[in-house]
Amino acid sequence: MLAAAAALVALADPAIAADGKPAAGGSIEMTLAAGGVATAGSVNASFVLSGDDDSVVVTRGSALGSADEVRAWLTGSGSAQTAVDEVDVASGETSATATLAFDGLTAGVYPVAAKWDDAEQRAVVYVPEEGQAGVALVVPITAPAITAGILSSDALAELTAADGSLTAQLDAVDGTGAILAIDPAIPAAIRALGENAPAAATEWLDRLMALPNDRFALQYGDADVTPQVDAGLDSLLLPSHLGNFLDASAASATLSSLLDIGDAPEKLFWPSPGSADDDTVAALTGDSDAHVLAPASSTTNDEPALGDSVLAYDDELAAALLAAAREEDPDLQALETETARAQLWLAELDADGPLLVAFDRGETDGLAAAIETATSLAGQRPVSLEATLDAADGSVALDDTEPDTSRIAAIAGYLDDQPGLTTISTALAEPAAFLGETRAEMQQLLSVAWQDDAEGWSERAEALAVLNDDRAHAIELQQQQPVQLLSGSAPMPVWIRNDLPYPAEVTIVAVSDDPRLVIEQRTVVTAQADSVTRAKIDVKARVGSGDVTVHYTLESASGTQIGPTRDAPVTVRASWERVGLGVLGTIIVLFLGIGAVRQVRRRRRDRTDEPAPTEA
Repeated sequence: MLAAAAALVALADPAIAADGKPAAGGSIEMTLAAGGVATAGSVNASFVLSGDDDSVVVTRGSALGSADEVRAWLTGSGSAQTAVDEVDVASGETSATATLAFDGLTAGVYPVAAKWDDAEQRAVVYVPEEGQAGVALVVPITAPAITAGILSSDALAELTAADGSLTAQLDAVDGTGAILAIDPAIPAAIRALGENAPAAATEWLDRLMALPNDRFALQYGDADVTPQVDAGLDSLLLPSHLGNFLDASAASATLSSLLDIGDAPEKLFWPSPGSADDDTVAALTGDSDAHVLAPASSTTNDEPALGDSVLAYDDELAAALLAAAREEDPDLQALETETARAQLWLAELDADGPLLVAFDRGETDGLAAAIETATSLAGQRPVSLEATLDAADGSVALDDTEPDTSRIAAIAGYLDDQPGLTTISTALAEPAAFLGETRAEMQQLLSVAWQDDAEGWSERAEALAVLNDDRAHAIELQQQQPVQLLSGSAPMPVWIRNDLPYPAEVTIVAVSDDPRLVIEQRTVVTAQADSVTRAKIDVKARVGSGDVTVHYTLESASGTQIGPTRDAPVTVRASWERVGLGVLGTIIVLFLGIGAVRQVRRRRRDRTDEPAPTEA
């Protein structure tokens, strides 16, 4: 269909002449082979005719210099005066073919008109340049913004369904030479679920890994690198551990195996479009061979170019391709599609090397059609990632930008929470897994996908800051209540709060400020997840009575103190127990004595009351 598009967009109705008046005679439809590309100096044309004439007259004009000129030509402006061919048509014939010669012309886009019986059909012909560098097309494979550290099973099932956005992205690039910019958090999420990953997600991952397309990895979660640089980080935030996300069936997976996207070069960065400036680039590349992708609209000259450090891609062209694909009116879509193809051809001819074009993240509507338009011209070869990087040379300067203070503040808050999070993590069985979870959440917060949802990002940033602050204080001894110790020894209750979803192994260290109160100094306790755990500390009083303070501290297995020290006032009344026992003993003896006396007196009365024996 696209091969014929060059011939069908001239006028909405082939029977309408260039001046907009109904054609007096017949109609003509011209189709150019190879999408209108004059390979080997010529292009084959076919004509469908209606009317009464004896020849088709084909003419051309001077090369068109811009997309606006192409659109104007196709919609009826201007004229083509130079004869190209005159095709004889026998009486009664309704079709004809011809080979139109375009040899000797400078590479470019040329207006062509075919006239028959007062009807005109307009098109454009593409004359290639010898050794034309080609187009490197970058397509991101990314997911929408999320509020967790990794995509859930439900999210993956939705995204990789037949109508899911991740499926749409793979459908668009399958069978093309597009370069894939992949968020490694997506394959990591699928692999982390192991045998319990949705079937559609597993199939999607298999398909991704089987594609022959060149690729490179974005940051985990497609985290924007610019605010990390602006925040003064010594190194970018990288995933450190994903163990807390692993299903039992994937427990043996390593970090590198989870994040694998296939063979890919390192040190290729793609910040949020328009966010990076020269200082960002310098920080990311240093003296290395790293490269930073940036839209041409953010360069000082607004031109796409491949520099030593900056790869400036034609974002205006990418937008035009997508806009054409999304046009709902068929005639307008054909017009805009041909105009976008011409714009791409002209940009390619104007480039010093390969032309770099990149689509924005999240653009799935019309993506497949846009990529087809960009790759449909005959003889136009896709450029590999390696060839693109090899062609990078010279300097590309970026416009100055204002730092994103909100994201910088979010990063600063995360860093401020690190000591507390690290301390709390020492009480857990897998400290690295816990810290890796918080790192993944922060990277997802920095995702480029949030750029179009400022309000949603602010809400998530605030929620994550509160969550991490709570986590940093999630395990601690609760404040102890005063205790009355009325015996020489007894267990003292101690409560440990653990708000984390993971059990914690801690030691209660108890110290009395009076050596006459003997207390169990170290008691190991497993504080259950999301609960308050009660522990018992054995104490024994050596003092009859008095006030004593017991100091309780919580420690992890590494000896790191967890939470604040708690003081428990203890009032010892151990002598009361002995007094009470003495009094009780006295009372018992007294009652026994009284009972004995009463028993003796009763027996005496009984003997007195007996009748005297009578004499026989």
